[in-house]
Amino acid sequence: MIKKYTIIDGYNVIGQSSRLKQLAQESLEEARIQLLLEIANYNARIADEMIVVFDAYDVKSHEREEVIHGIRVVYSREKETADAVIERLVYEMYEKHITTIKVVTSDLSEQHTIFGSGALRIPSREFINNLREEEINVAKDMVKMDNNKPRTRIEIDQETKERLERLRRGDY
Repeated sequence: MIKKYTIIDGYNVIGQSSRLKQLAQESLEEARIQLLLEIANYNARIADEMIVVFDAYDVKSHEREEVIHGIRVVYSREKETADAVIERLVYEMYEKHITTIKVVTSDLSEQHTIFGSGALRIPSREFINNLREEEINVAKDMVKMDNNKPRTRIEIDQETKERLERLRRGDY
């Protein structure tokens, strides 16, 4: 079975999205959470294995991973860029003969490395547009579902309504 991976440079996408960028100015944590929610909604239809990498270059920590909303989230270790983590992940997957690897970034140096590894590149802005389109599609689907819902009221004529009202009052 062919596995499809999408590796996303998290802060790069946040920086390219005006909405997420504004949210990040208030709270970087909230911007990360919002990005992950949007990716999870998008991935409900795409069904790639999603990996989001966040740069922890200036934070004293070890590399760590967690799964949030079905998305593998990787935080780089101290003195390691998100780009380095992404390159390593791409090469690891390539060695396992994975046929479809997409990397979401607008980092020019990262793009050259990605092309050399056989991965496909999706510019961050294009990915953001894909997320927005998916939000619109979901909203349209919800409207369709709402319009196609069965009616909860049964249409009855006036005579039947009057008979039911008499029964309710006990006037047989």
